[in-house]
Amino acid sequence: MSEVFLGRQPILDRDIKTFGYELLFRDSEENFAVIKDSIEATARVVMNLITYMNLNEILKSKKGFINVSPEFIEGDLVDVLPENKIVLEISKTERINKFIIDSINKVKKKGYQVALDDIHFNEILTPVLEVVDFVKVDIKKYSDVELKEMMDFLKKYSVKVIAVKVETEKDFIFTKEIGFDYFQGFFFEKPSIKKEKKLSSYKLALLKLLKMSILEESTDKIAEVIKGYPDLAYKLLRFVNSPFFYLRNKIHSIQQAVSILGYRNLQVWTVLQLFASEGADVKLNPLLERAVIRGKMMEILTSKVSSDIEKIEKAYIVGMLSLIDTVLYRSLKEILEELYVDEEIKNALLVHQGVLGEILASIIELEKDNIDGAREHLSRANLGLEDLLSAELEAITFYESFAENL
Repeated sequence: MSEVFLGRQPILDRDIKTFGYELLFRDSEENFAVIKDSIEATARVVMNLITYMNLNEILKSKKGFINVSPEFIEGDLVDVLPENKIVLEISKTERINKFIIDSINKVKKKGYQVALDDIHFNEILTPVLEVVDFVKVDIKKYSDVELKEMMDFLKKYSVKVIAVKVETEKDFIFTKEIGFDYFQGFFFEKPSIKKEKKLSSYKLALLKLLKMSILEESTDKIAEVIKGYPDLAYKLLRFVNSPFFYLRNKIHSIQQAVSILGYRNLQVWTVLQLFASEGADVKLNPLLERAVIRGKMMEILTSKVSSDIEKIEKAYIVGMLSLIDTVLYRSLKEILEELYVDEEIKNALLVHQGVLGEILASIIELEKDNIDGAREHLSRANLGLEDLLSAELEAITFYESFAENL
């Protein structure tokens, strides 16, 4: 049996919370992205998903968007997919005809939702727009005027519209203003640096805690800072008492919790809190998810090329800190200077230098579906593409288990 890999790209709602995922199925290094027959490829994807992966673990309560052909949904294999979790996404269909509409109606009666992707929009689409649930629009293919006209047209129907390739804050603001319901892309990873943006006292305290844990200051001093914020103290006790740590006895004091966590885990916990907006559900935060997955992938991949425990621990922190500028509205260089992180971490984050830097760069290229770029960085770290793909799947599974304890 060949190995089965999977990636996820979040689909976000108007509040930038995770609504669902497009499931990105990946093959081995030898036949990556080689598709000879779309029906066969879809069938293989579905069987791999059902046979070798835990769909409930991968999606939890979110929707999973899977690319299928009209011919596939006409067959019986679609029935193995759970209708309450899966959105069947029909893409790159040149013509909408009666066969396609009948096929959509057939799976709709079974309880599935259907999305259209990469379709040319015109009045001929009217019959299919009356039966599908979602329409995905590649916003890079149209001008602002054309997108506005398209949304005016689509508002006549009850479909939810997903903006694809939303890559900047400007893209997000514009598409949200003209009525898009959901958004897919990398805009949430690219902060617009606003010097006038003031950090709350809560986040300033977290930055102080992160710095103290990096400098390995006394646990008593760290505990005193945490005690000044009752909500932080509660979150720390809840975290350290979670099943994630498998402790035999409950921890009831802040000092004890800090001592048991240790500096490395305290750094991880503090970064998690920085990604979580006060009062928000951290499990719906796509940035937090991406940071944890990057951290875990860094740890897994670094352990393949090094047995140095300190280096492996640094790798996790590199992955998590790689998005910290997005939540603090400050340059990464400025943040790292303030935190006094060591040169290996700093160089990995700022210029992708060294083994940690190459691995981080390969993860970022994979997120962009730039496979050639990922391979290039991996080769310099003595890793292969299959290492990266298996690490991605393992990290996704880890995150879902990890998030249950947040």
